Amino acid sequence: MTGLASIPPQTTRLVAVAGVVLALLGGTACDAGKQKSPPPHRTNAPPAILPPPPPSPTNAPARPPAPRTPEEQFQAGLRLWNGKGAARDPAEAVKLFTLAAERGNVDAQAHLAAAHRTGVGVAKSPEEAVRWFRAAAERGDARSQGVLASIYGTGEGVPKDLPEAVKLYRLAAAQGLVRAQANLGAMLFLGQGVAKDPVEAYKWLHLAALKGDQEAMKNRGLVAQKMSAAQMAEGRRRAAEFVPARAR
Repeated sequence: MTGLASIPPQTTRLVAVAGVVLALLGGTACDAGKQKSPPPHRTNAPPAILPPPPPSPTNAPARPPAPRTPEEQFQAGLRLWNGKGAARDPAEAVKLFTLAAERGNVDAQAHLAAAHRTGVGVAKSPEEAVRWFRAAAERGDARSQGVLASIYGTGEGVPKDLPEAVKLYRLAAAQGLVRAQANLGAMLFLGQGVAKDPVEAYKWLHLAALKGDQEAMKNRGLVAQKMSAAQMAEGRRRAAEFVPARAR
């Protein structure tokens, strides 16, 4: 019997390799009659593409609640109008002013009127300006009464109507609106839209002058030159007794 030592090294290697191959083939043959097992999981397969998970509700930015009441709508519009607490957006502000104004909010009516008068955030419309100033004035808003008086006094978008201007100036002046007091005093002294009344004119000019209105101070001096001492004293007495009225 030939020993292993007499077999060339290469032959030994081949036999060993062949034995391994036979063993593997033998194992395959033995399992041929059995049910084939599923192929092993491919760890190098690309992962399935899944949509990203939705953001956590706790991390989602909080959306401010939509304004519901007329006051909330007006305040939201005011923030957009002034750019305080929100990006300035006059057009969106006007939309909110309109919603609140149509529901009777006086401040919204006054701001909407001003927007239509200046053409900021909405098309300029003297008619709409007068409409909304009138709505607010009838609710007792002194600012709207004063502005509407000025509009009628100059004929801005409406027929000039000095008696109507005087009427509106009286309403605003009675509530303490300084500019209305100064304008009413001037009209009473000049007799514009009303009979001349130097004493009443002095009263209103004196009240406005006491609040620092420069034009009223100047006109008060001019009126005083045309008055007697007794008339001037009466005008001061009326001014001292003046108590601002409350808005309705």
